[in-house]
Amino acid sequence: MLASGAIGINSLVWTAAFGSGWQRLGDTELAPPQPIIPRPLPNNEPPALPPKLDQPASEPSDFLDSELAKALIGKKQDHYLAKWRAILARAGGDPAKIATTSSWNWPALFIPYGWLLYRKLYVLGSIVLAFQLAYVLLPDSVPTSVARWFLFGTIGMGVVFALYGNAWYLDAVRKRWEVLRRETDRAAALAKAKQSGSVNLLVPIAAFVLVFAAAVVPHLNLIGWGDPVALVRDGHMTAYPSTTVGKAFAGNFDEGTWRSFTTPRGQKIVEFTGKINAALHANAVTLLADSSEKMRKAGRSKAEADALELNYLINLFQVAHRDLDGKPNLLQLQRKWGCSSIERANLDGVNSAMVPNCGEHTISFLNDAIGEWAEQSHWPVGTPVTVQWTINVNDDGFETSHMSSKAWQGLDQENVLAILFQ
Repeated sequence: MLASGAIGINSLVWTAAFGSGWQRLGDTELAPPQPIIPRPLPNNEPPALPPKLDQPASEPSDFLDSELAKALIGKKQDHYLAKWRAILARAGGDPAKIATTSSWNWPALFIPYGWLLYRKLYVLGSIVLAFQLAYVLLPDSVPTSVARWFLFGTIGMGVVFALYGNAWYLDAVRKRWEVLRRETDRAAALAKAKQSGSVNLLVPIAAFVLVFAAAVVPHLNLIGWGDPVALVRDGHMTAYPSTTVGKAFAGNFDEGTWRSFTTPRGQKIVEFTGKINAALHANAVTLLADSSEKMRKAGRSKAEADALELNYLINLFQVAHRDLDGKPNLLQLQRKWGCSSIERANLDGVNSAMVPNCGEHTISFLNDAIGEWAEQSHWPVGTPVTVQWTINVNDDGFETSHMSSKAWQGLDQENVLAILFQ
């Protein structure tokens, strides 16, 4: 009956065990077992937090007038706050324009890495310091063009930081300030500002000492003491004190190699071998062209100047003619200047030379012919050279003892050195 639903647990039932009374089915042993209903689990959802209030956007005056900003600046607070007020006014308060707003800074011009490190701009300061050290430590063998690039780069960095250092410093301090102003403990925030900001004198002093040592120590020749190659390469020729031998030769030759040896007679010899590079070739050609004009200036009259120049060019033409004779470019120049022939003639009754018959255009033809030859064959690129120096007995000096190269045939040693150290 329970299964069919005819009765329920509230229905009255009777058995002989009850005696004469009827009882509710649910209160008797006849009641079916009830399913166990588990207690409801507690609600584990976290309690709702109060809504978080957004940090209000900072205004320039909030930053400039705050104790945090002053603590981050440290020394010369008023100076930089005045600079920054001007920068923010010119940038219109736009953070994107701050970094490109100029404001002059004298310390950053002369010692940019020192100023940056002093103001705890360590990343920028380290980059500039590394560049400065690289320039100071450039070996003498580095080409002059590379050394000049480093020099201009150093000057350029000083100018850039002098123009924009105040703005970049403002940007860095303001970013630190934005983080610290969110601290709920103002005293702790102020302490952090003084620790992370302000200035650091020891780091720039150490950096300056490092740069100074890098500049001075190599010239003391402590490492290469007693090394004949270092003595010559890092030394100066008496007639050319403005640059070292190593730097001059590095700028003029490719594949340069230095070595030293001792002769059977006990002489210490330093030897350099290399190949003429394009810069030296171009310099030699230019000096050759200028020499004609210098010869003219030696004349006291136009006639004397013309005679001196013609005689000088005729002598040079003898070398050029041996190289150009029979070649199409020489024939083209003859046609250009109306030269009927090039014949051997006696110049002073004793010596003979090849002389062009070009009438009034003789000097013009000679200049063009010598220039044509010089571009191809005067100190040509790739020509091997060998230069040797003899070390003094006391190892305190040296002198040039040997210079050989196909490009230098017919030239005396002093003329060659004058071009190399030009």
